Amino acid sequence: MSAAPPAVAWLNGRVVDWADCTLHARSPGAFWGANVFEGLRAYWDEDAGTSRVFRLEDHLARLHRSMRALHLRTDHGDDELVRAVEDVLAGNDFRADAHVVVVVYVEAGATLDALQPTELTGVHVTAVPFPRGARYRTGLDVGVSSWRRIAHDVMPPRVKAGANYHNGRLAHHESVRNGYDTALLLNQRGTVAEGPGSCVVMVSDGQLVTPPASDGALDSLTVDTVSALAAEHLGLPTVRRPVDRTELLHADEVLLAGTLVEVQPVVSVDRVTIGDGLPGPVTRSLQDLYDAAARYGTGRPGWTHDVPVTTGVGV
Repeated sequence: MSAAPPAVAWLNGRVVDWADCTLHARSPGAFWGANVFEGLRAYWDEDAGTSRVFRLEDHLARLHRSMRALHLRTDHGDDELVRAVEDVLAGNDFRADAHVVVVVYVEAGATLDALQPTELTGVHVTAVPFPRGARYRTGLDVGVSSWRRIAHDVMPPRVKAGANYHNGRLAHHESVRNGYDTALLLNQRGTVAEGPGSCVVMVSDGQLVTPPASDGALDSLTVDTVSALAAEHLGLPTVRRPVDRTELLHADEVLLAGTLVEVQPVVSVDRVTIGDGLPGPVTRSLQDLYDAAARYGTGRPGWTHDVPVTTGVGV
């Protein structure tokens, strides 16, 4: 990731300098993480001079579902948010893969009480250059965390709320301290939920198996994409059902799926080798199919949104 900050961001209806994309420290959005968001990947196509955003409309649809669950609203419609994403990518002219985040956050109310209900919200859109992780080709060593995934009667895990991600952050940091690349979280029943910011998929008996949202996993657009590609190109169905922790150890392959990680192989769980300890053939095929769909637009119509970035957008 570049050490220099991006040039511009988008805040409440206008493009601003990166340093001016701020909200007050006492706003619930900053103070308590009271926000909902969507993270998107934009893939740079050098030949076309285009930054290609993957599944933008679907991400915005999920943003609205998160807003509804937390009783948030905004006057900025989807057309404006699409233009905001376009302006931020064009204005920064990264000419590299980027991570774009659209956030609807709670503003400070008249009483400055972060607990007080308020309909005041703001929106910011930012983007940073974001290359693939170093373990994309070689695979990840993961450990099951002692932290459990938040439950549906505690915090809504299917909602992409900023505050929810403290749960995954705790698990990830614990696993890194213990020598792993990242973590897996179990739910309150002891079955597999997800990773911090990614979903778990295993290849077993000629099918993909992944925990359902009712088990604490996010309604993942990446899993949806992988499932569609696996069915269409590999003839593999996807089954959504509870997954026991020990099932992962017996799986043919295990992978993590998410916007940032894309499709990353897992080569060990709790220092038990998965398969032969190398990324498996199904995972490799899914990586290639996903890359073609996201980077070059070979997937379904409407999955990609092209943003020419040959000219910047001024503040």
